[in-house]
Amino acid sequence: MKFRLWKRFGDVLACAAVAFWLLPVGWIALTSIKPTTEINSVTPVFWGFTPTMEHYSELFSRFEFSRILLNNLLIVPAATLIVVVLATCSAYALARLPLKGADQISLFILSFRFMPGMLVVLPYYLMLQEVRLLDSHLGMILVYVAFGLPFAVWLIRGFLLDIPPELEEAALLDGLGRFEIMWKIVLPLVRPGIAVATIFTFVFTWNEYLFAFALTFDHAVTLPVQLSKMIDAYSVLWGPLSAAVILQLLPMVAVVFFIQKHMVRGLTLGAVK
Repeated sequence: MKFRLWKRFGDVLACAAVAFWLLPVGWIALTSIKPTTEINSVTPVFWGFTPTMEHYSELFSRFEFSRILLNNLLIVPAATLIVVVLATCSAYALARLPLKGADQISLFILSFRFMPGMLVVLPYYLMLQEVRLLDSHLGMILVYVAFGLPFAVWLIRGFLLDIPPELEEAALLDGLGRFEIMWKIVLPLVRPGIAVATIFTFVFTWNEYLFAFALTFDHAVTLPVQLSKMIDAYSVLWGPLSAAVILQLLPMVAVVFFIQKHMVRGLTLGAVK
């Protein structure tokens, strides 16, 4: 009886925590469909208003939201894919090949992720300007790959170290090469770790503001930069801003939904060992 009471109490706390987290999201979703007069009213209105889609239509007509959204859909998946592929290959080399000081090399690579973005944004600007990739999709992809790769390498290497090396030794005795071992044996086993690295890389790149603000002007502007333009010195366009936030959340929710099973398994992979 005590166990069931504590379990119910834990369930209530979990539901309360989820509701507390979802409350701002729900408020933004309501604001995105409220008329402007209701948004600017002195007394907040939760219900009883007539929903409108004028803020969403204003996004695509006034702020060219379709072009900005397309920029994100081109830059972020491409950068995430490149990061995951390069990180998997690098992590496998650091985890399995006989390299001296592999642990130190891994920590050295990870240290680049701790570097403040403000420290490298000016060198990035000068380098992209030199090769004429400033305000371009390719330039932003290269920047996000360089900044997201260290953490992905360190993360996937940790999952690879949990895989028994005897499996690969047996495959070597059977005549398989390193590439075949990695493709047929290692990748299926390390799939949860790759899923975790994919989500972290995608979310960071999708929401990144500093590099996008400093390195883009018009052609490759991303969603976070466009959202900041809806905040003026003397007013805030709450309706279009809320609609833009909801549209920005949807791709991240979709990515997490589709690979959440692998993510949960990856986060708890070593908990029972």
